[in-house]
Amino acid sequence: MTDKPQIINNVHAATLIGTGLSSYFLNEKRPKTALIPAVAGSGLLLLSKNLEKGDQAMAHVAVGITGLLLAQTLRSFLQAAVPDAETEAKFDTATLNRRKLIFGLMSTTGIAAMATYIGGFIEKRKNG
Repeated sequence: MTDKPQIINNVHAATLIGTGLSSYFLNEKRPKTALIPAVAGSGLLLLSKNLEKGDQAMAHVAVGITGLLLAQTLRSFLQAAVPDAETEAKFDTATLNRRKLIFGLMSTTGIAAMATYIGGFIEKRKNG
């Protein structure tokens, strides 16, 4: 799988787009920040052809985008999974559960993508 990083990149991008749009449309306030993952996922999709061709510069861009989003989605997932008093006061149980699901999905595919990217970098380094 490390020789085809575009596959996990596409899966992660599709997850970001789907969860970002879901978050936007499921929230009646239509928060603009919910569209960040969808926009980032679209950007990752645009990088897929370059990843398939083995473009190292674009691979590093994909890793950077994925890493930044992963840090944020993990933080948001943990905030929903183990809410402090402020978070519990801000969100009802249904919203917290939805946030756990959405941020959990984004985090899971982000971890898989990062593992694939890093595995590919290590493999290329070993093979010279």
